[in-house]
Amino acid sequence: MDWKKINLYLLLTFGFSWTVALIMWLCHIRLDSLLGTALVAALFMPGPAVSTFIVQKFIYKEGFKNYGWSFERKAIRWILFTPLAFLGLTGLTFAIVILFGNTHWIPEFGELDFSQQNLFLNLREMASSKLNMDTIELPDIPPRLLFLVMLVQGIIGGSTISLPFMFGEELGWRGLMLKETSSLGFLGSNVFIGLVWGIWHLPVILMGHNYPHHPYFGIIMMCLFTLSIAPLFAYIRIKTKSILGPCMLHGMLNASGAMYVLYIANGNELYSSVAGWAGIMACAMLTIGILLLDKTFVSGYRNSAWE
Repeated sequence: MDWKKINLYLLLTFGFSWTVALIMWLCHIRLDSLLGTALVAALFMPGPAVSTFIVQKFIYKEGFKNYGWSFERKAIRWILFTPLAFLGLTGLTFAIVILFGNTHWIPEFGELDFSQQNLFLNLREMASSKLNMDTIELPDIPPRLLFLVMLVQGIIGGSTISLPFMFGEELGWRGLMLKETSSLGFLGSNVFIGLVWGIWHLPVILMGHNYPHHPYFGIIMMCLFTLSIAPLFAYIRIKTKSILGPCMLHGMLNASGAMYVLYIANGNELYSSVAGWAGIMACAMLTIGILLLDKTFVSGYRNSAWE
């Protein structure tokens, strides 16, 4: 492993992104404001890609092909697998909410509720900080139909509009880092990446991202989430032979985040979201299931993953 390159990348990535977050904090820019959202998307999130570009192009003077900056036609079927992984992860997450929440085994998971009343109540609560909901007449759309529309929107939005922003993260985490840590093996590499990826989110978690009501414990939860989902991202990255696959999945998950707020009643962000315990368990289950079906992947990871 080239620890010099890895350490340079991490130093630049954390330095770049955390400086952006520090400036936002000093200027009292709220994360949920339009300006805050724009700054995170345009400056904080691209930190890994900017750092990869600096390290690879200006310091090592090498290209990006080994970091997934490519697209092979023979891997297109794995690109098409990405939406299935998204649907599987989303379905498992909601199934876990039903299992623990709707049965009242663990009330913190909330309840999956497709009623019109729950949908409108959550929609008004979610948008009230940004819009005057008293002047807006909500459309009379069947909640189950809207749920399906949001799933499709997540797939389309994650594969198009969100894609450029996801390159900002994935060129670093599933590009440079995954390749440079491959000698650790599939498990070791993704534990290392998942941990530093989670810690990288620290300043925006403290500012209210993902866990606005639990900013401190949210740091631990984010690390657990990134640890659980890193192997799935890595699997798609290797199978697609491109960072396009993980960029798509990352974008789909971001684009569909509102579904958990709108359709889960009495939920707790630490439990009933894709970045909470429901999502963490779903990530682990889906990853284990995929690796059991593809038994040769892990054993041949070091030798054949980058061919």
